[in-house]
Amino acid sequence: MRGMKLKDKFFIINSLFMARVFKKKTPLIVSWAITNRCNKSCAYCDIRNIKVKELETGKILSLITELSRMGTIIIHFTGGEPLLREDIGLIIDYCNEMGILTSINSNGSLMKQRIEELKNLNLVGLSLDGPKDVHDSIRGEGSYEEVIAALTLAKNRNISLRIHTVLSKLNLRSIDFLLDKAGEFGASILFQPSTALLLGGNQQNPLSPDEKEYKQVIEYIIAKKNKTKYIGHSVSGLKFLYNWPHLKKIRCQARLISARIESDGNIDICFRNQFKSIPVGSGNIAFQKGFYSLPVLYCDQCCCPSSVELNCMLSLNLDTIFHTWNLSRKLFKSGGSMPQK
Repeated sequence: MRGMKLKDKFFIINSLFMARVFKKKTPLIVSWAITNRCNKSCAYCDIRNIKVKELETGKILSLITELSRMGTIIIHFTGGEPLLREDIGLIIDYCNEMGILTSINSNGSLMKQRIEELKNLNLVGLSLDGPKDVHDSIRGEGSYEEVIAALTLAKNRNISLRIHTVLSKLNLRSIDFLLDKAGEFGASILFQPSTALLLGGNQQNPLSPDEKEYKQVIEYIIAKKNKTKYIGHSVSGLKFLYNWPHLKKIRCQARLISARIESDGNIDICFRNQFKSIPVGSGNIAFQKGFYSLPVLYCDQCCCPSSVELNCMLSLNLDTIFHTWNLSRKLFKSGGSMPQK
């Protein structure tokens, strides 16, 4: 991360060492579903129908202060669509004041309207599932033009870019197109399977890919890994995802250095394994107590690329360690010094 002092790098390395060797928990990376609201109706997602009371701005800023004191270095704001929050610019600016790097996951449709409020954003992850006909069939007519415009705008504003692609039965033949787009915009790209059930719901997912075809695609991406610098996975991470839908049951190491905050303030280990008895949003307990209360978890549902990479890294896969460090330096190139510890 350019601009980071030696003591800051030491803090990260020391935190990872303490997590791996002594199981000491530090929330270095927090994923925050800032809202469940969304202006799209993507075919594989039902998050927009999860109705909860969102945290007010003051509570969000208070939690960010606490996260900074606990050593958080990155907050990934997700949703729903984060740019539907009227205060998203204020929230990102406050993270910047607290020395926390920020990213958002977005469908891109509101980037033009909100771009002036994103001056302190370090990274934007934009959803792209294939060529226009494929992308629009999943996310709605006009969505492709919106995300391409968002990619262009972010690139012109020197905001680091990442493309998120959900592998479904509609886009397994679009990998070369997607890799070309990643190269065109200088973006890293992450792939994840469209799972058997709708994201955030209990209904059957109509876009879940054929297992055999999915595995062939992951093999192809692994083969492409050494030929393009834009694939955001380590080889170990891709090999883990190859086993979907019969993923290996693992002891979650990611919980030692990461957590997820829901739009109502509840703390979870991740979206797929939610530990709902920690209601931070109600004001009953602080984040610190909730984070330390997250249980040891053995999971066979881990197919989120970021969680997979964290688990591979803390399992001491050397290719993942080097890959993650180098990718972080590139993605968060505008990151400054971290808060004093």
